[in-house]
Amino acid sequence: MLESGLLTPPFTALSLRGIVAQNQTAATADLLNQLAQRTESGQDVGLLLRSFIAGKGYAQTPAEMIDVVVSGPDVSSTARDTGVVMRQMFGSARNRVLVVGFAVHQGREIFRTLAERLDACGGIEATLCVDVRRDLTNTSPQDQIVARFARNLVENEWPGQRLPRVYYDPRSLVLGSTERSALHSKCVVVDGSDALVTSANFTEAAQERNIELGLRVGAPEIARQVEDHFLGLIQRGHLVRLPVQ
Repeated sequence: MLESGLLTPPFTALSLRGIVAQNQTAATADLLNQLAQRTESGQDVGLLLRSFIAGKGYAQTPAEMIDVVVSGPDVSSTARDTGVVMRQMFGSARNRVLVVGFAVHQGREIFRTLAERLDACGGIEATLCVDVRRDLTNTSPQDQIVARFARNLVENEWPGQRLPRVYYDPRSLVLGSTERSALHSKCVVVDGSDALVTSANFTEAAQERNIELGLRVGAPEIARQVEDHFLGLIQRGHLVRLPVQ
C-alpha cells in the first residue's frame, strides 16, 4: 500500500487499522512517520521496508512458526492431522526431503505423495533413514537381514519408480542385545526450512489411529539443525547406505 500510494504520510493508528495488529498500530505509525521524515514519499518508505524485510526476513512469533500435529481422536480444533500435514510437506518439496522413521509398514500410501514428487521432478532428492531391526531370536547374517529389508522396501513399501537414498544404523543388527541400538527418531524436513518432529511412525496405524503428537516448525534455523544432525551421522559413517535398486 505504501509503494502504490494508497497509504501516505502522516501515518496514524487509525490509518493502519486492519493492516497491522491493533496493539501495534500506534508504534508502527510512529516508526513510519520517523522514516517518512528521512525520505521523499510514502513510496520511498515502502521500498525501504521491503528492502529490510528481504534482507532480514520476517520475525514470526513461536505461535506463527509452530503447529501442533496429532493422530487419533480429534479433541482440538487447532491441532492438525499427521497424515495430512505429512502429505502437504511432501507435496511442497522443491529441492530435497529428509525422512527419518523407526518403523515402516503400509508405506505405499504414506509415501505416495513423496514418490510422485520424485518421479515428476528429477531435481528433487529424498533421503530416507530407517531402522533395520534384528528380532531377538534372529541369528541370520547381517547382510541377509539388510537384503530382505531392502527387497521389501522396494517391492511393498515404496510406490514410485525413482527410489530415495536409504540409510540405516548397522548397530541395530549386532547379535549382542546389550550392544544393539535403534534409530528411534521420527521426523521430516523439507527443503531445509520446514520440519515435522513427531512420535508417529510411518505406519497406517500411527498415521490414522494411534494417539500421536508432534510439532511442525516452519523455522529454517531449526529445520536445518535437524537436517544437519542426520546428514552429519551419514557423513561420519554412523548411518550407512542401504543397497536398494
